[in-house]
Amino acid sequence: MEIEWTKIALKNIKKIHAFYKKTANKEIADKIIGPIFSLVQNLKNQSNIGQQEESLKHLKLGHRYLVLGHNKIIYTQKENTIYITHVFDTRQNPKKLK
Repeated sequence: MEIEWTKIALKNIKKIHAFYKKTANKEIADKIIGPIFSLVQNLKNQSNIGQQEESLKHLKLGHRYLVLGHNKIIYTQKENTIYITHVFDTRQNPKKLK
């Protein structure tokens, strides 16, 4: 199973890292982002562990999500590739996701 990050998901990660780097420090930012990448790697062996993402159901792409801290990692699978589509801070308005 391969993992691919979309441009949007990578942009989300960069924004999260920049926020915590600015409001706390680089070490804290790294400690928040590092586990996200580790969790995503677990999807290679267990791609269906996440729950279905209700707010993206209308796209009919089978989006699922995992939650780590305040971050929701949204992904979909097509054949042997898992696409990480968003990393979303759960404290935001969920309508931003649509």
